[in-house]
Amino acid sequence: MQAMDITQLRNATVVVAYDDCRILVDPMLSRQGAIPPFRYLSGQRRRNPIVELPVEAPAVLETVTHALITHCRKGHVDHLDRAGERWLRERRIPVLCMPDDAEHLARLGLQIQPLNAQGPTGFRRGSITPIPCLHGEGWIGRLMVHGHGYYIEQAGEPSLYIAGDTVLTDDVRRCVTQRRPDVSVVPAGGAAFDLGSELIMDQLQVLELAALGSGLFIANHMEALDHCPTRRAELLAAARTQGLADRLIAPADGATLSFNAGPARQRAVLGGAL
Repeated sequence: MQAMDITQLRNATVVVAYDDCRILVDPMLSRQGAIPPFRYLSGQRRRNPIVELPVEAPAVLETVTHALITHCRKGHVDHLDRAGERWLRERRIPVLCMPDDAEHLARLGLQIQPLNAQGPTGFRRGSITPIPCLHGEGWIGRLMVHGHGYYIEQAGEPSLYIAGDTVLTDDVRRCVTQRRPDVSVVPAGGAAFDLGSELIMDQLQVLELAALGSGLFIANHMEALDHCPTRRAELLAAARTQGLADRLIAPADGATLSFNAGPARQRAVLGGAL
Protein backbone atom coordinates (compact mmCIF):
# COMPACT_ATOMS: atom_id res chain seq x y z
CA MET A 1 0.00 0.00 0.00
CA GLN A 2 1.42 3.37 -1.06
CA ALA A 3 1.35 6.56 1.00
CA MET A 4 1.12 10.17 -0.05
CA ASP A 5 2.65 12.85 2.18
CA ILE A 6 1.62 16.50 2.12
CA THR A 7 3.77 19.12 3.85
CA GLN A 8 2.24 22.51 4.54
CA LEU A 9 5.03 25.06 4.12
CA ARG A 10 3.25 28.43 4.18
CA ASN A 11 0.12 29.98 2.71
CA ALA A 12 -0.71 27.96 -0.46
CA THR A 13 2.78 26.48 -0.74
CA VAL A 14 2.76 22.73 -0.13
CA VAL A 15 4.88 19.76 -1.13
CA VAL A 16 3.07 16.60 -2.26
CA ALA A 17 5.33 13.57 -1.89
CA TYR A 18 5.00 10.17 -3.52
CA ASP A 19 7.63 7.45 -3.32
CA ASP A 20 9.72 8.77 -6.24
CA CYS A 21 8.26 12.23 -6.83
CA ARG A 22 7.99 15.44 -4.79
CA ILE A 23 5.75 18.18 -6.20
CA LEU A 24 6.17 21.74 -4.96
CA VAL A 25 2.89 23.63 -5.37
CA ASP A 26 2.81 27.44 -5.76
CA PRO A 27 6.18 28.37 -4.24
CA MET A 28 6.15 31.63 -2.28
CA LEU A 29 9.63 31.42 -0.77
CA SER A 30 10.39 35.04 0.15
CA ARG A 31 11.60 36.08 3.55
CA GLN A 32 9.08 37.61 5.93
CA GLY A 33 8.16 41.14 4.87
CA ALA A 34 9.68 41.01 1.37
CA ILE A 35 6.36 41.70 -0.42
CA PRO A 36 4.26 44.88 -0.06
CA PRO A 37 0.92 44.83 1.81
CA PHE A 38 -2.24 43.73 0.02
CA ARG A 39 -4.38 46.00 2.24
CA TYR A 40 -3.71 49.68 2.90
CA LEU A 41 -6.89 51.04 4.50
CA SER A 42 -7.41 48.67 7.42
CA GLY A 43 -5.26 50.07 10.20
CA GLN A 44 -1.67 48.99 10.66
CA ARG A 45 -0.08 47.95 7.38
CA ARG A 46 1.86 44.70 7.35
CA ARG A 47 4.26 43.58 4.65
CA ASN A 48 3.97 40.05 3.34
CA PRO A 49 4.46 37.29 4.07
CA ILE A 50 3.72 38.06 7.70
CA VAL A 51 5.55 34.93 8.90
CA GLU A 52 8.81 33.25 7.93
CA LEU A 53 9.00 29.85 6.28
CA PRO A 54 9.06 27.08 8.90
CA VAL A 55 12.37 25.60 9.99
CA GLU A 56 11.45 22.38 8.19
CA ALA A 57 11.34 24.12 4.80
CA PRO A 58 14.98 23.77 3.62
CA ALA A 59 15.06 20.00 4.14
CA VAL A 60 11.67 19.50 2.48
CA LEU A 61 12.59 21.69 -0.49
CA GLU A 62 15.78 19.71 -1.09
CA THR A 63 13.64 16.69 -2.02
CA VAL A 64 11.55 18.46 -4.70
CA THR A 65 11.51 16.93 -8.20
CA HIS A 66 8.67 18.91 -9.86
CA ALA A 67 6.66 22.09 -9.38
CA LEU A 68 2.98 22.73 -10.06
CA ILE A 69 1.59 26.25 -10.56
CA THR A 70 -2.12 27.09 -10.20
CA HIS A 71 -1.77 30.73 -11.37
CA CYS A 72 0.97 33.32 -11.42
CA ARG A 73 0.35 36.22 -13.81
CA LYS A 74 -0.81 39.77 -12.97
CA GLY A 75 1.03 40.03 -9.69
CA HIS A 76 -0.11 36.86 -7.93
CA VAL A 77 3.15 36.73 -6.01
CA ASP A 78 1.64 34.75 -3.15
CA HIS A 79 1.73 31.74 -5.51
CA LEU A 80 5.00 32.37 -7.32
CA ASP A 81 7.27 35.12 -6.02
CA ARG A 82 10.75 36.15 -7.12
CA ALA A 83 12.38 33.90 -4.57
CA GLY A 84 10.32 30.98 -5.87
CA GLU A 85 11.19 31.81 -9.47
CA ARG A 86 14.89 31.95 -8.65
CA TRP A 87 14.76 28.71 -6.68
CA LEU A 88 13.07 26.84 -9.55
CA ARG A 89 15.34 28.35 -12.19
CA GLU A 90 18.60 27.61 -10.39
CA ARG A 91 17.63 23.97 -9.81
CA ARG A 92 16.07 23.51 -13.27
CA ILE A 93 12.96 22.00 -11.72
CA PRO A 94 10.32 20.90 -14.28
CA VAL A 95 7.30 23.19 -13.84
CA LEU A 96 3.84 21.83 -14.63
CA CYS A 97 1.43 24.61 -15.58
CA MET A 98 -1.56 25.57 -17.65
CA PRO A 99 -0.97 26.72 -21.26
CA ASP A 100 -2.07 30.26 -20.38
CA ASP A 101 0.85 30.55 -17.96
CA ALA A 102 3.44 28.76 -20.11
CA GLU A 103 4.75 31.78 -22.07
CA HIS A 104 5.06 33.89 -18.92
CA LEU A 105 6.93 31.15 -17.06
CA ALA A 106 9.19 30.45 -20.03
CA ARG A 107 10.20 34.14 -20.10
CA LEU A 108 11.33 33.69 -16.50
CA GLY A 109 13.72 30.99 -17.65
CA LEU A 110 11.81 28.11 -16.10
CA GLN A 111 11.63 24.55 -17.45
CA ILE A 112 7.94 24.39 -18.28
CA GLN A 113 5.78 21.35 -19.03
CA PRO A 114 2.32 22.62 -20.09
CA LEU A 115 -0.69 20.52 -19.14
CA ASN A 116 -3.75 19.81 -21.28
CA ALA A 117 -6.30 22.58 -20.65
CA GLN A 118 -9.23 20.46 -21.82
CA GLY A 119 -8.74 17.22 -19.89
CA PRO A 120 -6.28 14.93 -18.13
CA THR A 121 -2.55 14.91 -18.80
CA GLY A 122 -0.61 11.74 -18.14
CA PHE A 123 1.82 12.11 -15.26
CA ARG A 124 3.87 9.44 -13.52
CA ARG A 125 1.47 6.50 -12.90
CA GLY A 126 -1.71 8.48 -13.40
CA SER A 127 -2.94 11.88 -14.52
CA ILE A 128 -3.50 15.53 -13.64
CA THR A 129 -6.83 17.13 -14.60
CA PRO A 130 -7.44 20.91 -14.40
CA ILE A 131 -10.46 22.20 -12.47
CA PRO A 132 -11.46 25.83 -13.13
CA CYS A 133 -11.12 28.42 -10.35
CA LEU A 134 -13.13 31.58 -9.74
CA HIS A 135 -10.72 33.94 -7.99
CA GLY A 136 -13.36 36.44 -6.86
CA GLU A 137 -16.70 37.62 -8.21
CA GLY A 138 -18.07 40.92 -9.50
CA TRP A 139 -15.79 43.76 -10.53
CA ILE A 140 -12.87 42.49 -8.46
CA GLY A 141 -13.07 39.13 -10.21
CA ARG A 142 -12.68 40.82 -13.58
CA LEU A 143 -9.27 42.10 -12.47
CA MET A 144 -7.95 38.70 -11.40
CA VAL A 145 -6.27 35.76 -13.13
CA HIS A 146 -8.56 32.91 -12.16
CA GLY A 147 -6.24 29.99 -12.78
CA HIS A 148 -6.98 26.32 -12.18
CA GLY A 149 -6.94 23.78 -9.45
CA TYR A 150 -5.89 20.19 -10.15
CA TYR A 151 -7.33 16.75 -9.57
CA ILE A 152 -4.43 14.29 -9.33
CA GLU A 153 -4.82 10.52 -9.62
CA GLN A 154 -1.94 8.09 -9.12
CA ALA A 155 -2.21 4.30 -9.24
CA GLY A 156 -2.35 2.76 -5.78
CA GLU A 157 -2.27 6.14 -4.00
CA PRO A 158 -4.91 8.51 -2.60
CA SER A 159 -6.58 10.82 -5.08
CA LEU A 160 -5.89 14.51 -4.47
CA TYR A 161 -7.68 17.74 -5.32
CA ILE A 162 -5.64 20.95 -5.04
CA ALA A 163 -8.31 23.61 -5.31
CA GLY A 164 -6.14 26.65 -6.07
CA ASP A 165 -7.39 30.17 -5.36
CA THR A 166 -11.15 29.99 -5.72
CA VAL A 167 -14.40 30.82 -4.06
CA LEU A 168 -16.96 28.02 -3.76
CA THR A 169 -18.40 27.32 -7.22
CA ASP A 170 -20.30 24.57 -8.99
CA ASP A 171 -17.03 23.36 -10.54
CA VAL A 172 -15.53 22.98 -7.07
CA ARG A 173 -18.65 21.25 -5.74
CA ARG A 174 -18.73 18.85 -8.69
CA CYS A 175 -15.09 17.94 -8.25
CA VAL A 176 -15.69 17.02 -4.60
CA THR A 177 -19.04 15.24 -5.05
CA GLN A 178 -18.48 13.49 -8.40
CA ARG A 179 -14.76 12.76 -8.46
CA ARG A 180 -14.75 12.15 -4.69
CA PRO A 181 -11.07 12.88 -3.99
CA ASP A 182 -9.61 11.17 -0.94
CA VAL A 183 -7.88 14.42 0.04
CA SER A 184 -8.66 18.01 -0.93
CA VAL A 185 -6.38 20.99 -0.25
CA VAL A 186 -8.57 24.10 -0.15
CA PRO A 187 -7.97 27.81 0.55
CA ALA A 188 -9.74 29.01 3.68
CA GLY A 189 -8.28 32.47 4.33
CA GLY A 190 -11.19 34.58 3.08
CA ALA A 191 -8.70 36.89 1.37
CA ALA A 192 -10.00 40.31 0.34
CA PHE A 193 -8.53 43.64 -0.65
CA ASP A 194 -9.69 46.91 0.89
CA LEU A 195 -12.56 46.98 -1.61
CA GLY A 196 -14.45 44.23 -3.40
CA SER A 197 -15.66 40.74 -2.59
CA GLU A 198 -13.65 37.85 -1.17
CA LEU A 199 -11.09 36.30 -3.50
CA ILE A 200 -11.02 32.78 -2.05
CA MET A 201 -13.16 30.61 0.19
CA ASP A 202 -13.68 31.69 3.76
CA GLN A 203 -14.59 29.67 6.84
CA LEU A 204 -18.28 29.28 5.93
CA GLN A 205 -17.57 28.13 2.37
CA VAL A 206 -14.90 25.64 3.44
CA LEU A 207 -17.24 24.09 6.00
CA GLU A 208 -20.01 23.89 3.40
CA LEU A 209 -17.63 22.11 1.01
CA ALA A 210 -16.37 19.72 3.69
CA ALA A 211 -19.96 18.75 4.51
CA LEU A 212 -20.48 17.80 0.84
CA GLY A 213 -17.37 15.64 0.49
CA SER A 214 -16.54 12.11 1.52
CA GLY A 215 -12.79 12.53 1.94
CA LEU A 216 -10.51 14.67 4.07
CA PHE A 217 -9.99 18.40 3.64
CA ILE A 218 -6.77 20.28 4.34
CA ALA A 219 -7.41 23.99 4.83
CA ASN A 220 -4.55 26.38 4.10
CA HIS A 221 -3.93 29.90 2.77
CA MET A 222 -4.21 31.17 6.37
CA GLU A 223 -2.11 33.20 8.81
CA ALA A 224 0.56 34.12 6.25
CA LEU A 225 -0.81 37.17 4.39
CA ASP A 226 -2.20 40.46 5.64
CA HIS A 227 -5.50 40.15 3.72
CA CYS A 228 -6.51 36.68 5.00
CA PRO A 229 -8.52 37.04 8.24
CA THR A 230 -9.43 33.38 8.88
CA ARG A 231 -7.59 31.81 11.82
CA ARG A 232 -6.87 28.10 12.10
CA ALA A 233 -8.19 27.81 15.67
CA GLU A 234 -11.48 29.49 14.77
CA LEU A 235 -11.96 27.30 11.70
CA LEU A 236 -11.31 24.10 13.63
CA ALA A 237 -13.64 25.19 16.46
CA ALA A 238 -16.42 25.80 13.94
CA ALA A 239 -15.74 22.39 12.36
CA ARG A 240 -16.17 20.71 15.74
CA THR A 241 -19.45 22.55 16.28
CA GLN A 242 -20.76 21.32 12.92
CA GLY A 243 -19.58 17.74 13.42
CA LEU A 244 -16.82 18.01 10.81
CA ALA A 245 -13.79 17.67 13.07
CA ASP A 246 -12.91 14.25 11.60
CA ARG A 247 -13.00 15.63 8.05
CA LEU A 248 -11.16 18.94 8.26
CA ILE A 249 -7.47 19.55 9.06
CA ALA A 250 -5.73 22.93 9.35
CA PRO A 251 -2.03 22.02 9.61
CA ALA A 252 0.52 24.40 11.02
CA ASP A 253 3.34 25.54 8.77
CA GLY A 254 5.94 22.78 8.69
CA ALA A 255 3.48 19.96 9.43
CA THR A 256 3.59 16.82 7.28
CA LEU A 257 0.53 14.60 6.90
CA SER A 258 0.66 11.03 5.58
CA PHE A 259 -2.28 9.45 3.78
CA ASN A 260 -2.60 5.79 2.86
CA ALA A 261 -4.35 4.48 -0.22
CA GLY A 262 -7.90 3.39 0.53
CA PRO A 263 -9.79 5.13 3.32
CA ALA A 264 -8.25 8.59 3.46
CA ARG A 265 -8.98 8.94 7.15
CA GLN A 266 -6.01 6.68 7.85
CA ARG A 267 -3.56 9.49 8.48
CA ALA A 268 -0.69 10.45 10.71
CA VAL A 269 1.10 13.68 11.47
CA LEU A 270 4.79 13.09 10.81
CA GLY A 271 6.15 16.53 11.65
CA GLY A 272 5.07 19.93 12.86
CA ALA A 273 1.80 20.43 14.70
CA LEU A 274 -1.88 20.85 14.02
